[in-house]
Amino acid sequence: MKVAKWVRLLAVAVMLVSLQVGVSLAADARPGKCITLDGQEVSFFQIDRTLVKGWWNGTPIEVPLETVSEILFLDSPKVNYSMSGNEISSGQIELTRKSDGKKFILRDAFLPSDCDCTFITYTYRNPFTLELGSENLPLDGLKQIIFADTK
Repeated sequence: MKVAKWVRLLAVAVMLVSLQVGVSLAADARPGKCITLDGQEVSFFQIDRTLVKGWWNGTPIEVPLETVSEILFLDSPKVNYSMSGNEISSGQIELTRKSDGKKFILRDAFLPSDCDCTFITYTYRNPFTLELGSENLPLDGLKQIIFADTK
């Protein structure tokens, strides 16, 4: 009798922990799709970038990705300089503001990360097993990033 009670308590504790992990993962997730230069669409559950840096009207600017609904690469990002030992793929991009859909063009824009800025890492969910996996996409092969939470 005592063993059954402890097993039930352990099962409830495991379910509560898994629920909290699921909620925290869902809160950080921002699904969407990347469109490559050859028209291929890659759906993602989350990308590893949170910021876009660039120049707008001659002024350096940082834009949090949570305020952006769409990124359009107007020219292919080029690996054209190095900052702190990291290669940076920069180029001219158009950002669509999430709140009102207004578009802004940034020059020498890039998506910074702690490591190599020539590709993004995205997390995807296997539709059959619902397991999460991760892959990389080169930034110089991207045409557009569209977030699904904008509608």
